[in-house]
Amino acid sequence: MNTVYFFKDMGKLPTALGFLGIKTFQGKKVPIKLHMGEPGNKYYISPSLVKLTVESLQAIGATPFLFDTTVAYPGPRSTKEGYQKAARQHGFGYEKMGCEAVIGDTGVKVAQSGHSFEVATQLYESTHMIVMSHVKGHIQAGFGGAIKNLGMGGVTKASKSMIHHMSIPTLAEESCQLCGACAEVCPSQAIEVDVKWKYDSIACEGCGKCVDACPNEALSYEVMDLQKGLALSAQACVKSKQVIYISALVNIAGNCDCDSHPGPIICPDIGYLASGGLAAIDKASLDLVDNVKPGIFKEVNQIDPVKQIQYLEQETGASAAYELIKL
Repeated sequence: MNTVYFFKDMGKLPTALGFLGIKTFQGKKVPIKLHMGEPGNKYYISPSLVKLTVESLQAIGATPFLFDTTVAYPGPRSTKEGYQKAARQHGFGYEKMGCEAVIGDTGVKVAQSGHSFEVATQLYESTHMIVMSHVKGHIQAGFGGAIKNLGMGGVTKASKSMIHHMSIPTLAEESCQLCGACAEVCPSQAIEVDVKWKYDSIACEGCGKCVDACPNEALSYEVMDLQKGLALSAQACVKSKQVIYISALVNIAGNCDCDSHPGPIICPDIGYLASGGLAAIDKASLDLVDNVKPGIFKEVNQIDPVKQIQYLEQETGASAAYELIKL
């Protein structure tokens, strides 16, 4: 059974880290995996919370550095230089954090459940990690927590693209009734249904919503559900490592920190979580959100967010069972 610590005052984070064995990080070079926010977005994780983590690591003789990877789509964060600028603008520069922010764009192949993922070099080379996640909705993944943070953010551009490509739809024409349910849920307007089914592979973002929406089982994934790809990729990132997970359940918007316009806040602030279990911290995050706004992520993004956790359990043996301890 995993222990998940819950606290409303971020000042209690060092206490939670102590309970989770942060002293064993002594002498280690420790990446703090986080998303430092798309320019224009104001809901990314608080630099104050990150600073507490940095100071806690430095206090026990570890050498922390902030870490994320370049994105696969065009924009300021698609290059290391552009992302560094965005990080400084959002308060993650050395002068405020007391440690450097490193942006990665190379990786090392790691096998997981019969598939290969290019894990960012800096994460691959580490033995200890801190994963700091801002919990929010996500148009393609349903919600973004620790699994999403690692599964998409911990790998190279090539692997990000591969994960999306694996969930593009394939059609069994004999089963298609031209009902249009798939086109209705497609966020990128990649499907058109009239006298026949039409698909734009360039516009498709590989979210898999169309496959889930088809009432006739005429659509299937090219390889696997995006949620499964995220789970496998996340596990590849943390394989054989000692990891502490921290999740912030505040500023819970409908869409991701990678969106400059993430939409409205869809759930009131709840607090913060810390745990040593990847599946457990995401399950606790969803449970706490559901206690306040039942089913809000699925309602907003038409994707069941629990699938990420279920795939992680099924494919890796990780347990989502947890005991919530309030600090």
